[in-house]
Amino acid sequence: MEFDPSVIAWFKAAWPGPLVRTSGWLFPFGEVIHFIGLCLLFGSLIFIDLRLMGWFKELSVKAVLALVPYAMIGLTMNMLSGWLFFTSAPDTYLENPAFIVKMILVLLATANAVFFTLYEQRKVAMIGPGESAPRMAQILAGSSLGLWLLILLIGRWLPIFTVGTN
Repeated sequence: MEFDPSVIAWFKAAWPGPLVRTSGWLFPFGEVIHFIGLCLLFGSLIFIDLRLMGWFKELSVKAVLALVPYAMIGLTMNMLSGWLFFTSAPDTYLENPAFIVKMILVLLATANAVFFTLYEQRKVAMIGPGESAPRMAQILAGSSLGLWLLILLIGRWLPIFTVGTN
């Protein structure tokens, strides 16, 4: 996939790219933030999605939905640290097929979460212990878990598919 050099130059000049490229500690700091964000995001979603899929039925859905703010904090941390990584070397990321696939999956996972929030969350919030979630909520939860697992896996593959280093 070819990108306009002026677009790449714009991303390269965007904050905090120049600062990251001149700093010896900012990129590793971003990795720490990204890892903590992943722990918050995925750690929360495991309980939320598995409960909606029928596991941990001794918990009310309302109890596990209390983890949503932590998932949102984690997602925000990952978006900010991801922007830090991307602006440090946009040409490298945009040439990486694993990065493109990962970003498409992140968009799909985010759309899945928005759909759940708009159309299913109110329906499932009052499900008590021992009760099952509606089928659509189960499908969305399974999709969420599957998408985020793929995102994690492909994120680990980013260095393998970096153009020019194989």
